[in-house]
Amino acid sequence: MNGINTFIFDMGNVLIDYNPFRIMEEIVGDWEAIPEIMAATVFSPLWIELDKGAVSQEDAVKTMVRQAPQHQEKIQAVMERWDETLLPIPGMLELVSQLKAQGYGLHLLSNASLRFYQYQNRFPVMKMMDSVHISASMRLIKPDPKIYQRVLEEQGLQPEACLFIDDLKDNIQGAQACGIHGYQFSTPDVFSDFLRRNKFLP
Repeated sequence: MNGINTFIFDMGNVLIDYNPFRIMEEIVGDWEAIPEIMAATVFSPLWIELDKGAVSQEDAVKTMVRQAPQHQEKIQAVMERWDETLLPIPGMLELVSQLKAQGYGLHLLSNASLRFYQYQNRFPVMKMMDSVHISASMRLIKPDPKIYQRVLEEQGLQPEACLFIDDLKDNIQGAQACGIHGYQFSTPDVFSDFLRRNKFLP
């Protein structure tokens, strides 16, 4: 991986811990209702449409409620508060800070809805990024190769000089289709070992 000078990070389960079951436990709490509420919200095709920027939050919630009207209040609560359950992944801020100190370019590319802009400032790691690219704003979604190509073009990056970090293999393959190097994230410790083994960090 010689010649890499730029890291492009996914957000969910790389920098920030996104756990749909924690959302349900903390906001819903009613275990009998959780399967239906999950199906209507975080596991609904509408969740992906929000990430694509193809539907507004208001319209998505209305449709979700129509699909499960018996859970109206809880669906509305989930969609209003789900981001409260997001947590930073321990150790990643430190690793990103070290990469920043070494002079690497750092960028974010995430499948996320426009709600991202309401919670991004809660996470200091976001301030480390040279640029932020959110699928809903781009009207594209990983693993479509067009979304990676857009980032390369907008930031003036050479694909062979970039390493894309994501927890999902399909998303990495989308990046590789554009000539970008890929790394499948599992834990901060394993990632740290990878960075040091490949001389990205001392």
